[in-house]
Amino acid sequence: MQKGESAISAAVAAVILLIFIAAQQRWQIATLQDIASSAEEYVLTTTGLRGQIPELSGFEKVKTYHLGNYRAALYRASPAPLVFAPGRFVVYDRSNKPVFKLDTLEGSRDPWTAVYDFAGRNGVTSAGNRKTNYTLDLTAGGTLDALVAQYSGGDHCCTVATILELGKESVRVLGRIGGLDGLPFEGLELRKVDKDPAWEIIAHQPFRTLCGGHEDAADVLSIYSYVNGQYIDQTAKHVDYLKGVLEQDLQKWGHEKDRSIRLLQTIAAAYSLLGDREAGKRYFAMNLPSLLPALHEKGIDPNACLDDAQALFDRLPSLVK
Repeated sequence: MQKGESAISAAVAAVILLIFIAAQQRWQIATLQDIASSAEEYVLTTTGLRGQIPELSGFEKVKTYHLGNYRAALYRASPAPLVFAPGRFVVYDRSNKPVFKLDTLEGSRDPWTAVYDFAGRNGVTSAGNRKTNYTLDLTAGGTLDALVAQYSGGDHCCTVATILELGKESVRVLGRIGGLDGLPFEGLELRKVDKDPAWEIIAHQPFRTLCGGHEDAADVLSIYSYVNGQYIDQTAKHVDYLKGVLEQDLQKWGHEKDRSIRLLQTIAAAYSLLGDREAGKRYFAMNLPSLLPALHEKGIDPNACLDDAQALFDRLPSLVK
């Protein structure tokens, strides 16, 4: 009986030894230690080691992205509270080493962080469309770039967009744009405003007054261009584009069904930016009476609306001296 037990024990020990040796050869323990030490607090599981995007201890993987030679994942703390939870957006190189990370805030049901889909509509993947493209050479410099947007939650604001350059050896931040209106990417446009081959990024930033809620806020544009290796605010250099947008908005106001307090404030604000502040104030005051029924319906004092809106127009910078 003892001999039988000894034989079984020896067999089990031999199997364990073989498994251990095979594991060493297959997973290359020295390499695993290198990855773990470089990843700081990020804990990789065997899922990550098999060529897939790593898991993150204490977080669930919400979405993954292919970014050229890099891969990225959005994580959310698990278990998530009822409304929102901390999150992480991490970009990995081919060795699964994290090369860029963002601390985020995510909704418990739906993520609040997204990567711009250049194959989608306004950066959002169209329903039923399996084709996605999360990279584009925005700067026309031969290197792919990506746009990551983080929504802050709440009723008052807003989204921050981060522009990433996906270089051969590293990932670099080309700029950040804050105060964008709405969810990713409602307050962002990509356009070629001038003859420069690089794309401009147009930010829609809401300026709220006592004339209404967030949906009634003036839509003030800022234009970011790629200059000396960074995306920076170059609105003052694109006055002709702003004049064209103002002309379109004035035409829209000519259609009674399109009139709204948001559009009226947006027009007056554009006049202020273009150096004709007094014209903007007059236009607002002359056209506000047509919106009195809508203001009364919302319980808004027209006089308070007028005073606060004109204070906003005074605060806005003039781009034309």
